[in-house]
Amino acid sequence: GCYSRRINIQHRLVYEVFPDRHVVHVLRMWTHYE
Repeated sequence: GCYSRRINIQHRLVYEVFPDRHVVHVLRMWTHYE
């Protein structure tokens, strides 16, 4: 639960810095490995 929340926070920061759909797609693939 807490670990998942950390991932969500990291993604929020990345979305703000890199609002690119390609980057978001890579993040989705990255989350599958976690």
